[in-house]
Amino acid sequence: GGACVGGGCELALACDFRVLSNNAKTKIGLPEVKLGILPGFGGTQRLPRLVGLRSSLDMILKGRVSPAKIAKKIGLADELVDEGQLLERSISIASGKRTPPPQTIPLVDKLIAGTSLGRAFVKKKTLQGVQRSTKGHYPAPVCAVESVFDGLDNGTSSGYEFEAKKLGELIITPECKSLVHVYFLTEEASKVGKSAKTVVESSSVGVIGAGTMGAGIAAAFLMSGTPVVLIDRVAEARNKAKEKISKIVNGRRSFSDDKKRKCLANLTLTDDLVKFADTSLVIEAIIEDLEIKRTVMGKIEEIVDPSCVLATNTSSLSVSDIAEGLHRPQQVIGMHFFNPAEKMMLVEIVRGDKTSDDAVALAAAMTDSLGKYPVVVADVPGFLVNRVLTPYLVEAAHLLDEGFSVSEIDKAAKNFGMPMGPLRLLDEIGLDVAAKVSQIIESAYGIRMQGPKFAEDLVAKEMYGKKSGKGFYSYSDPKSKGVVNPEVESLLGLSDKTKRAATPKENIGKRLIYAFINESVRCLDEGVCGEPGPIAAGQIDLASVMGTGFAPFRGGAINYANTVGAETIYKDLEEFSKIYGERFIPAEGIKVRAKKKLSFSQ
Repeated sequence: GGACVGGGCELALACDFRVLSNNAKTKIGLPEVKLGILPGFGGTQRLPRLVGLRSSLDMILKGRVSPAKIAKKIGLADELVDEGQLLERSISIASGKRTPPPQTIPLVDKLIAGTSLGRAFVKKKTLQGVQRSTKGHYPAPVCAVESVFDGLDNGTSSGYEFEAKKLGELIITPECKSLVHVYFLTEEASKVGKSAKTVVESSSVGVIGAGTMGAGIAAAFLMSGTPVVLIDRVAEARNKAKEKISKIVNGRRSFSDDKKRKCLANLTLTDDLVKFADTSLVIEAIIEDLEIKRTVMGKIEEIVDPSCVLATNTSSLSVSDIAEGLHRPQQVIGMHFFNPAEKMMLVEIVRGDKTSDDAVALAAAMTDSLGKYPVVVADVPGFLVNRVLTPYLVEAAHLLDEGFSVSEIDKAAKNFGMPMGPLRLLDEIGLDVAAKVSQIIESAYGIRMQGPKFAEDLVAKEMYGKKSGKGFYSYSDPKSKGVVNPEVESLLGLSDKTKRAATPKENIGKRLIYAFINESVRCLDEGVCGEPGPIAAGQIDLASVMGTGFAPFRGGAINYANTVGAETIYKDLEEFSKIYGERFIPAEGIKVRAKKKLSFSQ
């Protein structure tokens, strides 16, 4: 079992038959659009003719890589066999001794693909859907659609030529280069915990605190096949966590019913700390109170094996402070999961003053086992993600205070490529959580993190964002995408629109993103992700994409800064600092690189 993707899948498509191992690790598909290109070795021509137009468009446009059973269901695989029979069955088919039953394309697909009117209709609807989902930022899906339909309209010879031409055009686009950059960063992330891989294979995990984060972390480990002991002294919290975890696991569509049952059977819910005795990693996800965390960690330390790593999921407290007074501070580390923990792809691995390399390796390996990306960061206020995100969110508050509307601000960020605007993001995070974190970061870094206290103002009126139904947006139900809260302007006293004249509308997005970049460069040069250089720059790029939603086709904060250039950014920041204040004073690293004409990776 293993992956047969991209060119490997296209080679298989060129064959008469495809036999797959039914191993759970078997995957097949065409993920090229995720790298900013299209399947360029015949994939856009052969796949529609094999599985039909609808399944092929779904697979190509989503970069979908499917397990063996799905491949068989849609007609991509002719047979599934046990791994040990794979070679024998393939030889039998190749020699003509056995012929698999013929695949049939669904009648609907035949009718659609068989008429020019049907093809034109589907092409139009598909391109409209691509535009909605990509906002025009990703050229590859459009080229893939055009390539598929060129072949269907004009024949395969024309289709192959069109496909090759588009591949050549896409490979040299900035979007492709940025997406490939992010892809290689994700590959490198899996190597951080390489030395602890064998330990992880037989590990069990303890989680203390059965709230939202604790339950999400537990669910993530359970779905990776790791046994979990989840402890909370409150029975009601344990019951709610059990319901939440069951909902998460049962909602995983790619899991069979048997696999879901096995995952849930690996969960132990209790109030007894002694159950942590055999765990290799314990993660605390309790209240953000330093003394309580220290006390709990001390009790756990007495129970577990000396080799057990003690991780804190804190988002605002110092890992070194939490470890202070413990007998084995070298075993204490931060594992900062983001909410929702079962979905978010990044985990900040926070190294305290005394954290050992072995503890870092184990935490990183456990993160990788979840299919998530570990980024090792220093124990500074806000760590990396919250620190670079705060100036971006603060700038949104300044813009709001100047008279720009919630819609204008969020639209500017989305036009840049962010999945959502900063004010909508605050609602998603929770305005109470955001207000607490911003206080800690502001006290640590001063004026560049200061802005209007709009989150606190809304919290005082019991508006916490999405979870309470109201924040900067109003949500009629938990599943609602929300509309701008009509009360925001009057509640926050935002009737004065005169100050907005200082900012041209096209500069809204630039102010937001430059605030983000300015702090990212400071983090790079201060060694928050290790010694300044290409590796640390890549870590910031990965964290910005996976942890904040920074537009993937921009390649991350530092990669984008390189495409703009230090000289341009320095000049713009200097101008902004004169107009809007000292929060925009360029980081020293931007000034130096601008003068020496260096890239941000240098």
